[in-house]
Amino acid sequence: MNEYLQSSGLVDVRVDDRMVHGIVATMWIPENHCTRVMVVNEDASNNQVIRSTLKMSVPAGVSLSVLAPEKAAANIKNGNYTDQRVFIVGREIQDVYALYKAGVQFARINLGNVTQNTGETLILDKTVRVNNEEKAMLREMRDAGIQITCQFRTDDPVKVCRDILD
Repeated sequence: MNEYLQSSGLVDVRVDDRMVHGIVATMWIPENHCTRVMVVNEDASNNQVIRSTLKMSVPAGVSLSVLAPEKAAANIKNGNYTDQRVFIVGREIQDVYALYKAGVQFARINLGNVTQNTGETLILDKTVRVNNEEKAMLREMRDAGIQITCQFRTDDPVKVCRDILD
């Protein structure tokens, strides 16, 4: 697996509407040797039930942060995680886009599970459907040099979504 470790401590960035679930907890986190999972989502950061559930979902020995995008970006840019291996999970594409707009640098966004969209959507993979607004955000990040991929499990082939977003 390619690793996108940045000087900020970021190992990888994923969008997954289930945030931390079985595949993330048993594959993505251990295979990236993560010391921290950062869930980035405004609603989750303000909901104690969701925060408690996420805490139970993270493997033993791995720290958890559940932060609004603005707070996450400030913490990353302040160097709070430089000595850690942080796996970021945004609940929605907008969460990761907010990090990007705030100046957080990362090399890739893995779209793992984007299934909540209905109506007019572009199907990028079996578990990834994006609406027009999300497609525009992904294009902007792609055009800035961020690789956009789809990969549900770590043992699934990586699908690079460069041209399909046009």
